[in-house]
Amino acid sequence: MIVDLSGSGYRVRIDPDVGGAILTAEWARPDGTALAVLEPRTEALAPFRAGCFPMIPFANRINHGRFSFGGQTFQFPVNHPEEDMAVHGFSRERPWQVGEQTGDRVVLTQIFEADGNPYRYRATQEIGLSKAGIRVAISVRNEGNAAMPFGIGLHPWFPKTAQTTLAFRSAGVYARDARGLPVAPLTQRPEFDPAHPAALGQNPWFDGCFKNWSPRSAVICWPEHQASLTLTADGALRHLHVFVPDNRPIVCAEPVSHLPDAINRPELGADCAMDVLQPGEMLSGTMTLSVTEAPNSPEVRL
Repeated sequence: MIVDLSGSGYRVRIDPDVGGAILTAEWARPDGTALAVLEPRTEALAPFRAGCFPMIPFANRINHGRFSFGGQTFQFPVNHPEEDMAVHGFSRERPWQVGEQTGDRVVLTQIFEADGNPYRYRATQEIGLSKAGIRVAISVRNEGNAAMPFGIGLHPWFPKTAQTTLAFRSAGVYARDARGLPVAPLTQRPEFDPAHPAALGQNPWFDGCFKNWSPRSAVICWPEHQASLTLTADGALRHLHVFVPDNRPIVCAEPVSHLPDAINRPELGADCAMDVLQPGEMLSGTMTLSVTEAPNSPEVRL
């Protein structure tokens, strides 16, 4: 069953059965034409290569799909075998249940438990449309009998034109190894520098996590479409992971609660770590996408 929402100039389509993911999102210009806010998911694309999906109970990568916690070692399915990684959690690969629904708002829930998996949790997504934009609130509650490390994130895929820019501020970015895992803070200016945005169409391939982005606001400008999008986040979503491939016209700006493989890398620091939730405790955050016309591609002010 596909859920369609419409209101305040926005339209989204959601597939609860495929990870509770947003398939498409559009914004209506004052002249009535539609602008794609997210890269639309089509049958030609592999699942989770467009739209927007939740990442629960961890974001991005866990090396070898394995970590130790509380005196035990846990092994999870490696769903990215070419790099021997578990990626993006479990919730995107399971159906969600539709709860409250109106024309411009829906609540999705998911109860997760699986044989051999130490995680037991209840996840919630509330997706709503208003004049403020497309709001996606996610949360996870530990339903198990023991404390466990948890993380959350959202993975939107945005269209990238030749002149698209992405701007935000952060405390720094981490260098990564050949398998995409953070190793140390970069001391030199990165190839992609959100504080000095340049056209992403000319940017080399980039994949990295920016810690403690502040203020939690990022701006994507599409000069060819005379429009810009502001992504804001709150709650546990204190870092921003950026993916800019050089072989697809997309850019990902992913608000997340922890750095990739943070559970195996305590040297990254406590502010980069996953959150340890006691039974019954919750972790939550919200992302809002707001689109406006930008006829003159104004200078970004954060």
